[in-house]
Amino acid sequence: MFDRQHHLARRAALLIAFATLTALAVPALAEDTNRSPVDALKSGKVSMNLRYRFENVHDGGFVDNGYASTLRTALSYTTAPWHGLTGKTEFQGVVNITAARKHNNKGAGAATNGVSDRPVVADPDQTDFNQAYLDWNGKKGTEVRFGRQEILLDNVRFVGNVGWRQFHQSFDGAVVTTRAIPRTKATYAFVYNQNRIFSDTQRMTSHLANAGVDLRQAGTLTANGYLIDYDMEALSGLSTLTYGLRWNGATTLQDRVTGLYDLELARQNDAGDNPNTVDAGYYRATLGGRYDVWTLKAGYEVLEGAPGDGAFTTPLATLHAWNGWADKFLKTPASGLEDVSVSLGAKISAWKFLAVYHDFSANNGGASYGSEIDFLAAWTAPWKQGLALKAASYSADDFSKDVTKIWAFSSWKF
Repeated sequence: MFDRQHHLARRAALLIAFATLTALAVPALAEDTNRSPVDALKSGKVSMNLRYRFENVHDGGFVDNGYASTLRTALSYTTAPWHGLTGKTEFQGVVNITAARKHNNKGAGAATNGVSDRPVVADPDQTDFNQAYLDWNGKKGTEVRFGRQEILLDNVRFVGNVGWRQFHQSFDGAVVTTRAIPRTKATYAFVYNQNRIFSDTQRMTSHLANAGVDLRQAGTLTANGYLIDYDMEALSGLSTLTYGLRWNGATTLQDRVTGLYDLELARQNDAGDNPNTVDAGYYRATLGGRYDVWTLKAGYEVLEGAPGDGAFTTPLATLHAWNGWADKFLKTPASGLEDVSVSLGAKISAWKFLAVYHDFSANNGGASYGSEIDFLAAWTAPWKQGLALKAASYSADDFSKDVTKIWAFSSWKF
């Protein structure tokens, strides 16, 4: 049954892409671009992204540390436009440079390194096409993209590419983005595969909608609705319908002082073949200010969780960007999560500094989970190479074990 549903999902995505392309193609194809398809291929652009990273993990649940030395290579080719059409392929590969068995790489199937007695560094050796899609750019700011692609919606709290890990997450499906309405960007995605960082693919029949309106001095108001429906029975507990609003922006308070605000709320219910009842909320408020090179923020985030109502989940998100860099809360605890945070950042010439403090507790029951301190120092060289040192230290109270992670990494795009 799942194979049949998956096949129907792929056919639906093709129909969506074809119908949209047909509707938009007539005026665009009438234009003479003076470029043949062969010229479009010859005039394409090749780009490469290299990122080396050393990661060390000390976890109180293990005798030995986990550490990894990995290199990510992403090589892409994008054609020149031809009657509004462009194509892109992006190949990415992750290899261990020594220390291949000094960590649990969490790889699926043949990608696993078989290590279970050391902490996780979720960067398994793998090579695959990360992106392979066809783009159509219409006259009225409308773009249709079909194929394998990274999808980043809004602040990636619900849908992202997991860009921190060496192998990025991508999706198979069709995406329509339009700016046809003034000061508005709207996106709809039909997704039938989630290609995860662990070298596995999860089949689904999901609909993702996101629309943001620029209110000028009043900031940006974004509405979203995400119907995530996994085909596999083992993952059906993650099938949910989430809908919400976000309001964010900045306002000048006085000379060189800017106020910052970011408010968000959402509601989540069970969907599809989810055998569990889910009725959970999400709330977040981040307030702060920027003065000269300094930025100070305070945040409060809640992912509800309670017996009988389930816990708020975000299985498509870029989770590393939220709830601490130690990644202790990639899965929402059954009693939910409350995260109180304070951050201080600075941009000084080619340097960037950021320090963050988190206090974690249960949303239901009042248990104190623990606290965390994160730190980042990054420098961009004149030749555009990035070098950085990053650390996270989680101190456990009633959740998990103490963990300290240290990263040294460098990235270079050309």
